[in-house]
Amino acid sequence: MPNTAKRSATAAKSAPAAKKAPAGSKQTKNAKRENEPKLEEFFHDEIKDIYWAEKKLVKTLPKMQKAATSEELAAAIANQNNPLTSRVIVNRLWGWFFGQPIVPTPSNFGHSGQPPTYPELLDDLAVRFVQNGWSIKSMAREIMLSSAYRQSSHGNEMIGRDPGNELLSRMNRRRLAVEQWRDAVLFVAGELQPIGGKSLELDDPKNFHRTVYSRVSRLKLNDVLMQFDYPDANVHAEKRAVTTTPMQKLFLLNSPFMLDRAKALSQRLTANRVSERKRVQQAYQLLFNREPDREEMQIALQFLQKRPANVPPSPGSEGGRNPLKSAKHRLRTGS
Repeated sequence: MPNTAKRSATAAKSAPAAKKAPAGSKQTKNAKRENEPKLEEFFHDEIKDIYWAEKKLVKTLPKMQKAATSEELAAAIANQNNPLTSRVIVNRLWGWFFGQPIVPTPSNFGHSGQPPTYPELLDDLAVRFVQNGWSIKSMAREIMLSSAYRQSSHGNEMIGRDPGNELLSRMNRRRLAVEQWRDAVLFVAGELQPIGGKSLELDDPKNFHRTVYSRVSRLKLNDVLMQFDYPDANVHAEKRAVTTTPMQKLFLLNSPFMLDRAKALSQRLTANRVSERKRVQQAYQLLFNREPDREEMQIALQFLQKRPANVPPSPGSEGGRNPLKSAKHRLRTGS
């Protein structure tokens, strides 16, 4: 080895100095291209020893012509030897299910982006995603059947060691997006029309369709969507912000949309002749998908018993009141 090193050094000294290529020449451009970071080098140094995207595989990607067609571009992006595409997809899938992607900057896998929290997990998911035919359904099934996804969101003994839940010691509690929340409110009120139709304004009183079918204006975003963190349709948004503002609370308390849904829910609960206890159970099943506990049932029954003397009980009740009629009476009498 030492003799070999000496011979290499001597050969390097005796070799004629290479002429410096002029700026902008083809040789200079090729040298710059060779010094550019490869796809597998976009990540943190900890994951350069990746499982499948070795340099010899990356070099097998089809070379793009100067006037490449869209089909050639799509083939290069979706090539199984391209280590970036599958990582981006599984990272976004993971973020949708857990609320936090493995790479915190899902639209920036470059040097200015943040490194992955679990690089080995990201590579493992990317490999199996490609091996299973790029099936999003298969990957979603695998994630949802994992023990990490099926954890409870309640705190455990790890909460002191992992307050930010970076180790996934428990499931993250997540709020519904505005589209999911509005659809859920319409559903429990018995008014949701799941079949799509003509696109309507979100504020239209006759719009009972799913929120995804509503109009989204690039000129002026709907006020409700804006209040509940819907991203600007004119710019790229890799993920949504999560805010809690006074305007959101006032909308839930006083908006015509919420008042109309409350009336519809009350009419739905009082449509059948059942006892107040049974009606409370139905309300909890619709709103929370569970039965009320003993304390919750007691509080609900006490609330329903507080009605003016001239307001009759709801049909089939055992001395209970219709909360909607009681509220109307208070508005009329000012009591």
